[in-house]
Amino acid sequence: MEVVFSVIGIEKLVGKTITRRVPTNYLEGFISLYMFPIYAIGLPFFFEPVLSLISSWHIFFRYILWCFSITAAEALLGFVCHKLLKFYPWDYYKLSPYKVFYEGYTLWNLIPFWGIAGLALEIYSSYLNYSSKYFLLFLEK
Repeated sequence: MEVVFSVIGIEKLVGKTITRRVPTNYLEGFISLYMFPIYAIGLPFFFEPVLSLISSWHIFFRYILWCFSITAAEALLGFVCHKLLKFYPWDYYKLSPYKVFYEGYTLWNLIPFWGIAGLALEIYSSYLNYSSKYFLLFLEK
């Protein structure tokens, strides 16, 4: 989802043209391998436990929680990556007039999209939890 978004919508969201290494018709996205451990740790240790606590909430309140918690996580992880690695995977945010903090660890206009991403992850998580028991039964046979 993030790769697709970085190809088709990131410049509109950043509010600036991002220098690309290849012609636009190559549909180059902005993704870093450093993002995979962030997702791999975030899903089981943050997202799943929080989802189990809030699954009975109204969708509006879950949306608001995802908006601000994922935005805060992106800002915090951007700061940590920047301090440890001397860069962070989404450092093109600092070009944007919508950046949060001087270095642009996240964007103000990303907040509603993180809420949508959280709700989409709820559906994906439910699907994985549902289908995993059938997959395990299949493997046992």
